[in-house]
Amino acid sequence: MSVTVANLSGGAAYVSLNSKNIQFESDCSLDMASTTSVLSSALYGKFDEIPTDLLVKFTGTPRYYDTAAISTMLPYTGAYPAVGAFYGGGNVTASVNSTNGDQFVLNNAIVGKMPDIVLGMEKVILGPMEIWGLIQSGEDPTNSAAYYTYNAAGGSYTFAYPAVPNTALIGQQEYSGAFGSVSGLARFQAQETWTIAHELEWAPVLIQGRTRAFRLLSYRALARCKPADATMSAILSALGLQGSNATAGTRLSQLAKAANGGASFPSLALSGDTGVSVTLGNAALKTSGFHFGSKPLRQGEIGFVSTADLSNGTPAAPLTLA
Repeated sequence: MSVTVANLSGGAAYVSLNSKNIQFESDCSLDMASTTSVLSSALYGKFDEIPTDLLVKFTGTPRYYDTAAISTMLPYTGAYPAVGAFYGGGNVTASVNSTNGDQFVLNNAIVGKMPDIVLGMEKVILGPMEIWGLIQSGEDPTNSAAYYTYNAAGGSYTFAYPAVPNTALIGQQEYSGAFGSVSGLARFQAQETWTIAHELEWAPVLIQGRTRAFRLLSYRALARCKPADATMSAILSALGLQGSNATAGTRLSQLAKAANGGASFPSLALSGDTGVSVTLGNAALKTSGFHFGSKPLRQGEIGFVSTADLSNGTPAAPLTLA
């Protein structure tokens, strides 16, 4: 069977979102995540399907940590989340611009999955992120650009390489952690990297079976590493899983406050030599582990979670970046 080479296409892309150009470490993908209703009959079983909903998903791993683009790539950080707020009503576009001249524009885009943050010498500072394309607010799916606009190579769009922003950072450097004034954890190093993940909980807003927007139900930040110089005694004391502070029903935040001397709820501050700092508000040590062997250090992975102090006005932000 013959193949017409001129019909083949390919090439890397960058995304323009909120006037910020996001470059990517490796290949990206764009998927039409459609939902269908299966038709069936008693005589023939499943015989057809009807499309009922669509969510366009773009996935890629950003290359640069740009302090000017934090609000674009990580839009739900920096303040306590607006629980119950609607996302997807602003018809904000996200353009996927490819080197071969293909362009795919999501006409109502939101960041559905924020990139994990990886702090260390050996890893890209940002993990994969997802940009979701919804039906435009106020539009019907019969509109030819209800969800997206596709400009084929050689059409109205011409690819141009974007400049790297002046504030862009590679971010691969050494980082230290400080868990408030908790004894033994007031300043410590990680064996390898710190990984900060985002626990985002969404609820789709369905009208006649079609997703029109999303509501943000909850957001917490999670951080984990293998500590290098925090002793087993310090970690076990900070956990507070047994002893005088381990009264049944005690919240993690209260255990963290007790480990911090009882004066205040500690935050977890992670900082590099230049340009990057990450803070988990009202952090609590949640998990720990220890290794026994000839090769590994005794300290295994420990994990922190952001909590909220509801007794003093607006809670601290789960995650703050600078």
